[in-house]
Amino acid sequence: MAAVEVRLFATLRRETGVRSLCLDSADLDGVVRVLGSRYGAGLLHQLERATFLVNGRNAAQLMGLRTELRDGDVISIFPPLAGG
Repeated sequence: MAAVEVRLFATLRRETGVRSLCLDSADLDGVVRVLGSRYGAGLLHQLERATFLVNGRNAAQLMGLRTELRDGDVISIFPPLAGG
């Protein structure tokens, strides 16, 4: 397990009421599971399509939700964007 900082943006921030929080997790999938259990299915649905950055690097270019985390990592989560 790694102690990481999770930063939430836009609708994720509004839905949870927090800008950031500290979690213990071995990988990004664990972060998603913890957030889903704390804040419910609505947030979990948004996280399924969210963009995750680990220390500024897109997790999709790493190992996706299987990306392993280390103590002190900063996870930034952006919800899917839509617009015209």
